[in-house]
Amino acid sequence: MTQLVDRGGWPVGLDIDYESDEEVAAIGALTAEARAFVDAATWSMPVEDLVFAFGVAPILGLYLLRFLPGGRPEDCERWVVVGDLPFMHFETDDTPTPALALQLYCAIAQDWADNVMDGHDLSESYPIPVAPTREYAEMLLGRVDFIRTRLIPLAQ
Repeated sequence: MTQLVDRGGWPVGLDIDYESDEEVAAIGALTAEARAFVDAATWSMPVEDLVFAFGVAPILGLYLLRFLPGGRPEDCERWVVVGDLPFMHFETDDTPTPALALQLYCAIAQDWADNVMDGHDLSESYPIPVAPTREYAEMLLGRVDFIRTRLIPLAQ
């Protein structure tokens, strides 16, 4: 299998206290959310692994999803984002690092929110599983701003 993302040095940007039961449990809860999200999806290939890349529990967990060999090399991995925000999965092709993956998450989420705020069609936007209301769009834009200003610098 061609590995597109180098997971060396993960998790990034964190000083996780593995002696703290609370911290370990919080990361474990994010991992359980990611596993449930992955297990609920229909994939064209079986899942091989789900690797924790970055997280600030309970706000956000970023995982690299790897599939068993068998498909096209560019389809062997996806990023998965879970936490106190819309869950999402997307390609790794142009986002080989956790920081770039979070930037893409923000761009995808902002596209949806901007289209909602402007009253545009959402058929080309990532399907965020909430009502397309101004209130939800504003909440999502607030999370996007937080990720961009506070979390992406930690992930670099």
